[in-house]
Amino acid sequence: MTKVEMMQGPKRATTVLLAFILLTTGFADYWEYSKAYHADPAIYADILHGTAIAPNQYRIGVIATADFMARHAHVGLRHAFVLIDMVAGFAAVFTLFALLRRSAVYRVASQQGRWFAALAFLILVQFYMAWVTWYQRPETLTTAALVTLTLLLLTMRVPLPGVAGYVATAGGMLLIAVAQGFVRADVAFGLHAGVLLFCLTRASAGLSLPRAMQAATSLLAVFAAAGIQYYMMHIRYPQASYGDTPVFQLVLNVKEPARLIAFTLFIVPYAWTVKTVLRRQVAAEAPAMGLLCGSAVFMAMWWMAGRVEEVRIFLPFALALVPLTVQCAVERWVLEKRPQEA
Repeated sequence: MTKVEMMQGPKRATTVLLAFILLTTGFADYWEYSKAYHADPAIYADILHGTAIAPNQYRIGVIATADFMARHAHVGLRHAFVLIDMVAGFAAVFTLFALLRRSAVYRVASQQGRWFAALAFLILVQFYMAWVTWYQRPETLTTAALVTLTLLLLTMRVPLPGVAGYVATAGGMLLIAVAQGFVRADVAFGLHAGVLLFCLTRASAGLSLPRAMQAATSLLAVFAAAGIQYYMMHIRYPQASYGDTPVFQLVLNVKEPARLIAFTLFIVPYAWTVKTVLRRQVAAEAPAMGLLCGSAVFMAMWWMAGRVEEVRIFLPFALALVPLTVQCAVERWVLEKRPQEA
């Protein structure tokens, strides 16, 4: 690498490498969808016809969108899924990289520190993308994009003058929560429940919206997610049942050690981030802390009602927290190592 390229910083090289990571993910993603299609050409037809088991039947958003694309663009359903996944993946990852680059820790880091941050970001994105096809589901990357866009709005207001900026930001969060409600309502519920709890602390003063307005927005988002879930369960698809699958999974998650293998491998970066923040070894920014609180609420929900080996369930939160993990690493291992100025 030339001295000029080094002085330009890691943006260009990281952008290219991130694109390759996402395209590689899309290639593997397509073959998993294709394999599932050839094993069962009618896969996902039960969800479209309203005859699937719960909770898959309630998560109609991505599948209905892909079916619309497949019928009107005359492509296979699996091709539509890959296109949606790629658009969502690019939106999520490049938004997160932009948020990392605007963070205080990144801005005060040296050129070498920024290269370290970019490398850590690349490694973590590659790490999490490797789990996309583990218990593959069409809603995973779309959910990651929606969580990331919520983080973006928690970080910065819509650039409109005066009150319009606040209203547009709050409205944007609510629209994202409603969209998420038709993809995975539990994610929107957990995320905004955590942000709502975070608004009860003084640290929430650093959010894009005033504390009271953010609390009201998150409360409305919680009600919207719960309302959509209620509509799906009791009005739209009242016939859907869980069959032989127990709704309460906590005991099985604890009693079956095999479930913990994937979870343990997956959760290390997230666990390290939580430990670092709780010990106050870094100064985390308010939007990331709000997301971290939401992830903690969702983690409890996941352990209670989900199979912990299906780590793609938590992947949207883990991926959205990559900038915070990188900031923790830079602050702990780069900024603390700088020689003190005279």
